[in-house]
Amino acid sequence: MNVTIAPGKCLACGMCTAIAPELFSIDSGTVTLKKDPATYTEADKKLAKEAAAACPSSVIHIAP
Repeated sequence: MNVTIAPGKCLACGMCTAIAPELFSIDSGTVTLKKDPATYTEADKKLAKEAAAACPSSVIHIAP
């Protein structure tokens, strides 16, 4: 799974951190990854997809 963050678009609303605090954090007003996506478990992958879908500014992009 590949997870990327679109630069400069994050609203820092915290939706991703509310859904997956073990995967995402908000640093300096933008979302950052806390964990390497190559190490994601199946549960992590599900949470990452949920967080991406919930992001109001669509900054989290998921690719297989």
